[in-house]
Amino acid sequence: MNLTEDHVVNSLRRTWQPVSNSADLPAGKVIAYTLLETRLVVTRFADGKLLAADSACPHKAADLSKGCHRNGKLMCPYHGWEFSADGNCQSIPSLLEPNAEKLALSHLVSYVIQERYGYVWVKLDNRPLADGKPHELPEVPEFENPNWTYVMGPPMTFAAGWRREVENYLDMTHFAFAHAGSLGLCADPRIRDMKITVHPDGGYQMDAPFPALETTHELQGKLQSAHHRLQRSYLPNFTTIRQTFTDGDERVLVHIPSPNTRETSTCFWSVSISPGFKGPPAEKQVEFAIGVLDEDRLMCEQQSPREIPINPGRGGWGVLVTPGDTLANTFQKQLRRWLLVQHDSPTE
Repeated sequence: MNLTEDHVVNSLRRTWQPVSNSADLPAGKVIAYTLLETRLVVTRFADGKLLAADSACPHKAADLSKGCHRNGKLMCPYHGWEFSADGNCQSIPSLLEPNAEKLALSHLVSYVIQERYGYVWVKLDNRPLADGKPHELPEVPEFENPNWTYVMGPPMTFAAGWRREVENYLDMTHFAFAHAGSLGLCADPRIRDMKITVHPDGGYQMDAPFPALETTHELQGKLQSAHHRLQRSYLPNFTTIRQTFTDGDERVLVHIPSPNTRETSTCFWSVSISPGFKGPPAEKQVEFAIGVLDEDRLMCEQQSPREIPINPGRGGWGVLVTPGDTLANTFQKQLRRWLLVQHDSPTE
């Protein structure tokens, strides 16, 4: 069966997707975010409650993300209509006594929202997935362990689809080239065999050493040095990498490319660092990671088309080599299987 991008969008609407770092949404802040082609207003009220809703005001479709907080409510910038955290219209300034029916008709189209792991997450469709269960976030204990140092990275927008970013993040063979000036200073373009395991939930993981050169004339830093990678992907787009260094230090990273449109995405990411980590301080690690991610962005944005086709063409998803492309190919196959199950679900 040929899937369409509509199938992709409709399936991902039933999953949690990040729309902001929590720290970037203090009380009173109002932001705009496009998630799966849906324009949202996202805001935090003084009592900490969060709201995610269609950005068009129900009155004259003014952009609520251009509004502000007034009297403890979200106020539309056009005619001053006010809305509470549950999306109820509380005030229509042009009416001295607005009737209950008019207020009820003016309720915002709002969505479920939550905070976890330092992110604000939104689900556009709260119906369960094909297995009858609602989509839940994966458990990553290191992100909530006070003994580890957990730091958030600044989200980065890609002029490329979310599947491009996932495939880039899974790729072990581009380090020596796309990251020649950073992470790839000590990378070997040849990689050793990797162990790939498919899990019952449809996700998959890779066990493999980072392809570090055994001898190099470059000054090798801790983050570029030999380490083991346990890479776990949860469908559709939540990926963690556990790095275990030769001295026993560990880092756990996460990448979640949040789909904005069919050809653009925003990569949300963070890293948790084991206690007593012998290497660069957390702020330097974030600075280094920003540079690496920006190199990835440039690679993704120069690929054509901007998004990886959801259906393999003649010859599959390109000319593939093993073991280098095995993990990315696993992603494509498992994602298609997941999408087909969602498409066949009676809730579709």
